Amino acid sequence: MSFTQENETNLHTGPDGTICDGCDKRCKLGHHWFTGWFLCCPTIDGQEIKWYKGPNGEIVDACRIYHGCTPHQMDRMLKQINELAHEIVKYCDHYKTR
Repeated sequence: MSFTQENETNLHTGPDGTICDGCDKRCKLGHHWFTGWFLCCPTIDGQEIKWYKGPNGEIVDACRIYHGCTPHQMDRMLKQINELAHEIVKYCDHYKTR
């Protein structure tokens, strides 16, 4: 597993795009749907991120509930989930250290 927060060493900035450039692992950023399009969470290197530690060590819920959305709203929500993956990757222990 590539994404860790055990050392809490990188609680600061991150990259844009679908591939993280925070270390040589180059993890793919994306999203995962649960229960048939109602619950979604970001993924980092295929790992579902349901929660993570924020900048002050607080536990943050990364899952989002989407129900009754139009296709346009769904596209916007997927963009928001992918942006959340970009924010979360900043807190990986390996970010800018390998």
